[in-house]
Amino acid sequence: MSRLVSRILLSIFLFPLAAIFYGLTAAIFMNWLLRSYSRSGEVLAFVFTTLIIWGLMAAYWILLWRGSVNWTRHRVLSTLLLVIVASFVGAVGGVIAASLLPGGGNEGFGVFMGGVLAIMLWMVGTVIVWRETAEERARRVTNSSADAVTCPSCGYNMTGLTEPTCPECGSKYTLNELFAGQRSRAVEME
Repeated sequence: MSRLVSRILLSIFLFPLAAIFYGLTAAIFMNWLLRSYSRSGEVLAFVFTTLIIWGLMAAYWILLWRGSVNWTRHRVLSTLLLVIVASFVGAVGGVIAASLLPGGGNEGFGVFMGGVLAIMLWMVGTVIVWRETAEERARRVTNSSADAVTCPSCGYNMTGLTEPTCPECGSKYTLNELFAGQRSRAVEME
């Protein structure tokens, strides 16, 4: 299994794990804070739980993808700014969610919904902010192609092929011919 597939699977597993941990953490805080603060304890429990889960999910997410992201100053600052933006949108969404339920007194539900919204927005935002730019991709491809085995005729990347036949142009080579073609390409690049 490739590293990318592993990271994608671990990303998918993050959500059910976070939901389970959110439920357990909320239950623990509810039990403790409701005894101490009665009605306001529910809101505090959801606030603490949301902050803990967001911190854990953010740490997991960053550790999982840190090797794949080109960490520039702009990306780091944008990731931090996303926390503020997602928190604000989550707070507004939480107020709206609490007001939609009849009967009032739904602040705990509003905090829960706002927290989930903020976490999800932050994660979607990081996908956008951490995305590779066209210049970064061009630089990465150029750097990786320096070590590639390419077809001497058409330049097709033949790295990893099991036969010395180019699938692009159909040219057949011996290993010596391919090796000689790489040396001439290296001289051209200098």
